[in-house]
Amino acid sequence: MDEITQIYYSDSYSPFLRYCELHSYKQMKDLVNCRFEELPELTGISPALLSRIKALYVLYLKKHPECLSGTKPAKAKTTPNTDDLRDRLLVVFQQNANQLIRITDITKAMGKGVKRSDIIHVLEHQKWCQIVDNTTFFYAPLD
Repeated sequence: MDEITQIYYSDSYSPFLRYCELHSYKQMKDLVNCRFEELPELTGISPALLSRIKALYVLYLKKHPECLSGTKPAKAKTTPNTDDLRDRLLVVFQQNANQLIRITDITKAMGKGVKRSDIIHVLEHQKWCQIVDNTTFFYAPLD
């Protein structure tokens, strides 16, 4: 299986590659879980670049349809488990309000049923969460 960096190797794809790194997407098959529609909002990727990213991905899938086998049901299975994820994350962050919080500690606190990518996705959309790097966060209370 090809690595994402082998397919998206141009410098123009660097915002997308940072997004992939943050979500632990390494192989092209990992992009099945990518939320492409949110890329412009989260990373500032232009619509033209998003179109190229999607086009490359579709072309890759046509050549490697095995990337899609067995991955869709797993995503649907995790959705109910993440319904209260925002509230659970807020509690963890409030309990650790005066310190940096590592993603490993967050995943342990959330339990086995929650994926790292789902946690990061929720945290990206919270005003009370500040991202230091792709593995470290901190709580910023709302005033």
